[in-house]
Amino acid sequence: MAKILVIDDDAMNRELIVALAGYEGHEAFEAGDGVEGLDIVRVQRPHVVICDILMPNMDGYEFVRRLRADPEVADTRVIFYTANYNEREVRNLASILGVSRILMKPCNPDDIVQAMEEVLGQATGQATKGSAPASDSEFEREHLRVLTDKLAAKADELERRAADLASEVETRKLVEAQLRRVLRARKVMAECNRTLVRATDERRLLSDMCRFLVELGNYGIAWVSLAWHDADRTLETVAAAGEGAAMLKSFRFSWGDNACGDGPVGEAVRTREPQVVHDVATDPRVGRWREAALGRGFQAAAVLPLVFKDDVFGVLCIVTREKEAFDADELELLGELADDVAYGIHTLRARIVQQRTEETLRLRNRAIDESINAIVISAADREADNPVIYVNPAFTLMTGYAPEEIIGRNTRLLIGADWDQPDIERLREAVRRGRDARVTLRCYRRDGSQFWNEVSLASMHDPSGRVSHFISIFNDLTDRKRYEAELEQQANHDALTGLANRNLLNDRLQQAMIHAQRNTGAVAVMLLDLDRFKLINDSLGHDAGDELICEVGRRLAACVRQGDTVARLGGDEFMIVMSHLATERDAVSLASKVLQAVSAPIRLACHEMVVTGSLGVALYPRDGESPDVLVRNADVAMYRAKEQGRNDFRFYAPEMNARMLERLELENGLRRALEQDELELHYQPKVELAHGRVVGAEALIRWRHPVLGMVSPADFIPVAEETGLIVPIGEWVINTACRQLQAWREEGLPDVSVAVNVSARQFQQADLVGVLDTALRSTDVPARQLHLEVTESGVMSNPERTIVMLRTLKEIGVLVSLDDFGTGYSSLNYLKRFLIDSVKIDQSFVADLTTSSEDAAIARMVISLAHSLNQTVVAEGVETAAQLDFLRRHRCDQMQGYLCSRPIPAAAFASLVRDGGCIPLPATSQLH
Repeated sequence: MAKILVIDDDAMNRELIVALAGYEGHEAFEAGDGVEGLDIVRVQRPHVVICDILMPNMDGYEFVRRLRADPEVADTRVIFYTANYNEREVRNLASILGVSRILMKPCNPDDIVQAMEEVLGQATGQATKGSAPASDSEFEREHLRVLTDKLAAKADELERRAADLASEVETRKLVEAQLRRVLRARKVMAECNRTLVRATDERRLLSDMCRFLVELGNYGIAWVSLAWHDADRTLETVAAAGEGAAMLKSFRFSWGDNACGDGPVGEAVRTREPQVVHDVATDPRVGRWREAALGRGFQAAAVLPLVFKDDVFGVLCIVTREKEAFDADELELLGELADDVAYGIHTLRARIVQQRTEETLRLRNRAIDESINAIVISAADREADNPVIYVNPAFTLMTGYAPEEIIGRNTRLLIGADWDQPDIERLREAVRRGRDARVTLRCYRRDGSQFWNEVSLASMHDPSGRVSHFISIFNDLTDRKRYEAELEQQANHDALTGLANRNLLNDRLQQAMIHAQRNTGAVAVMLLDLDRFKLINDSLGHDAGDELICEVGRRLAACVRQGDTVARLGGDEFMIVMSHLATERDAVSLASKVLQAVSAPIRLACHEMVVTGSLGVALYPRDGESPDVLVRNADVAMYRAKEQGRNDFRFYAPEMNARMLERLELENGLRRALEQDELELHYQPKVELAHGRVVGAEALIRWRHPVLGMVSPADFIPVAEETGLIVPIGEWVINTACRQLQAWREEGLPDVSVAVNVSARQFQQADLVGVLDTALRSTDVPARQLHLEVTESGVMSNPERTIVMLRTLKEIGVLVSLDDFGTGYSSLNYLKRFLIDSVKIDQSFVADLTTSSEDAAIARMVISLAHSLNQTVVAEGVETAAQLDFLRRHRCDQMQGYLCSRPIPAAAFASLVRDGGCIPLPATSQLH
């Protein structure tokens, strides 16, 4: 660690170097001048001194001289840190004094540290080899030489001043020429002023000014360029005179900070100060047009800004063939001329503005007279009751009052006796305070008819600031108010029933909840959904469905109390908000009343029928503290009522949410199952009863859930039906079954048929035939190997369309089986017309064949009826030998059930067919 002394009269410089020395691990001391520095050197004996030169009391030179004169500290290394580094005499004197290094202020900190370390290295490693300082006499001689050089420089300066005085003699000779130029300028000014008085056109005025400058002032060229506030800040030359004025067309001028504005013309506009070029040949600002000017003998130029108050209109440019022209007096006169020209431009433009203002005022007066809004001007005179002094024709058309019937009176007569309006006081307050206002009032015409009047009041002030007049604009809002009322009705009420819609329902529910919260009360939210409404809509038509919806709405409105809200949410869903609920029994009473009213007989499309509904009830605050939660929980309770038989109501219970969440999870999982290949088909063999031979299979869908395992179709098929997923699932089943048939054919298996179940919804899809045709064509499977199984409800929902669909299926070769036969409401007439290939006896009849005479009779009837129509009969759910015996004895054609085989995977079914395709059946009794 070394010791370093810093001597400088600037504390900031000392702090910087001390800090740098500290960072490098050295010990640093400070002194403000050479005297203080010598004292510290003698005490601390630093290794290096960093010293300024110019300091009070003792400068750097004297400090080093005295340092070298003291034998004990004479070998101390010194660095000069000065702003005079570039002066030759400083370097010479420093060398004489043995200074190790000179640093220039300001200096990079890294350079200071480097110099410090290098000098310290010299001080430690080469203490005896440093250059010895010169003697005092040598320093005195060098110092004397420096002072002598400075005196010589002063003598040269005096000689130059003497030469300047001599040149004044020559200058006097130029006075006469200056005087001539001034008189010339005054002559131009006099003529220009006479022209300014008579000027009526701006461009003509500027052309005359340029001509006078050339003809009377004997200048070479004069032109005026006007400044525009466009993107390029263009200076457009609009008037010019003189020899060579045509060359101006080849120059582009600008007052912007760009290449075209880099010259005296642009600078004059930007600075608002005259710009003079005394010598075109040498002035760097005229580089762009120097050659052209010198070629025509032009030597000097003046550019005068045309300024009036805060406006800069452009520049007046004058070029002359005289060198060093435009002295101060001439320039002052030309500046006055430029000011006069600017004033003339301002006056002419102001006159144009005034003319336009007068024309605008005339047009405004015409516009007021022709306005479709009534305009009223009243005097601000309270003592005279602010009388009307003007009305336009539209006032008479709007109110029926002629001008003479209203002038001199107050417009309050339009209000008549209808003073119970909140905006009246606002309008009166605005008049009292002299403020502007806009209000909407009910007013009355001369014939007594009402109209809605939007009044816009504006206060007009005189020069003293006092309100002198009121201007009122009347806008007839009657049509708009009527339209707004219609929009409000549409926005807040159901278009079909006139009941509240979701918007109004949410508002009413919020208000009811706030009131209940303040009064520690309760609110009941009831959600009603009509049972089997879609069936009515599809069978009787949408008009009958709309009539039913309207009738239910009327019945609901008749059930509730005043203050309760009945709303239609859409489709066949209604909601009731029962406010001021005292006890839960009140909600029970209303729910029972609603269901009873809904289920009363109704006549629709010449049919009398009974419609029922399912209703869910949620209570605030018990079942939720927000509208969304209450509605959701009422919906959950409503679905619970549907699940438990319909035509009933249920109050929400928390466990219902778990069931709904489970159902929602099942629905979401079912959507993913299609995408993630979680579905698979199992095949239940169809066995020919006569020989026990497997003739086909029914494809039954299975869902292998990654978490829940195998999910029963009884759980997910109803969800698929409700959500519409049954259609894409049905398409998947058809495509998968066809691909499996193709695979079996390629494996060489005997031809077997596969029956797939088609839901009622899918059967009514217009593209079902297309789906079947695509699947068969893509797999090259014969159509006779694919059977469709449809339920009675599926074919009977639209019998006429079913007939067309069955005919189309018959044309492409697909066989159709009527599933669950006998469980619906099939018409024998339609059954005869339907092109059905086989019927299936529902397992509900097969289960009790041997114990129920009714089920046995139905089974015999189905077999006999189907055979009479040349249809094959298949019995489902055969599980016992007794059932098999009955079916054989009554000549049922085929069977399927657990007695023969459960539904099995495709590979197992293929093995069964490959092994002979026969299933041993129990022996039966003699056929009857």
